[in-house]
Amino acid sequence: GVWRQTRALLFKNCLIKCRTKKSSVQEVLFPLFFLFWLILMSMMHPHRKYDEVPNTDLGPLDPSVLVNFVIGYTPPTALAREIMRKVASDNFEDGIDT
Repeated sequence: GVWRQTRALLFKNCLIKCRTKKSSVQEVLFPLFFLFWLILMSMMHPHRKYDEVPNTDLGPLDPSVLVNFVIGYTPPTALAREIMRKVASDNFEDGIDT
């Protein structure tokens, strides 16, 4: 039944692989070559670890520079609107229209 058909199919695939040695070798060597290439490239360009940047108070924003300034945000939910209102009231004395 099923086991005999599976065994015949595996045997057929083995015969095909033995008869097409060039493509079988390529199926194995190309992925190994690309893996070696990726490892080599990652070793040539090591990851850099950057130091932490301390928190700094940048001071208030200058509203004269931001005359027709548009800030877009998404998604338009109640929470996002509340955050934008807080940003506008904290950074601008007379506020901005959000």
